[in-house]
Amino acid sequence: SQGIERNLQLEMPAASPQGYAVRTPKTIKVRIPKGAVDGQKLRVPGKGGQGAYGGPAGDLYLSIVIEPHPLFKPSGHDIYLEVPLSPWEAALGASIEVPTLTGRVRLKIQPGARAGQKMRLAGKGLPKPGGGHGDFYAVLQIVAPPTLSDEERKLFQELSNISSFNPRRHFG
Repeated sequence: SQGIERNLQLEMPAASPQGYAVRTPKTIKVRIPKGAVDGQKLRVPGKGGQGAYGGPAGDLYLSIVIEPHPLFKPSGHDIYLEVPLSPWEAALGASIEVPTLTGRVRLKIQPGARAGQKMRLAGKGLPKPGGGHGDFYAVLQIVAPPTLSDEERKLFQELSNISSFNPRRHFG
């Protein structure tokens, strides 16, 4: 992609025939370049307000704001996705499918996965201005079931009774 074009409805400063400063509506077409990131400043030459005393128009400066996505969180050209895992997927390992910007991919979760662990998919992030792409990071989150059946509760209790695992052992 070569970026996107947007039509902006702006009010620009101008001088009335009597010489007073007024704001006039103006539609401006701008091209947002490929690889633009959140917070980036974009200069659009000659699209600002009319210059004083018949001088040339000034430049227009825009701040790029990327709309939030319900799943993907950008950071520069990298993308982060929180990936929920069940406790048994984290403990035993699993093969799961996750969405990316270019479609779904399969991730192999190794046994003993930790909350906050990042899995990197190189080149699956946002495009960079000079070519290439950022990276995509799947950030693992471990999620307990909100409700348990009687059988599930019994199995978790049984695991609790036989396990010697103590995640707070380092507290002393």
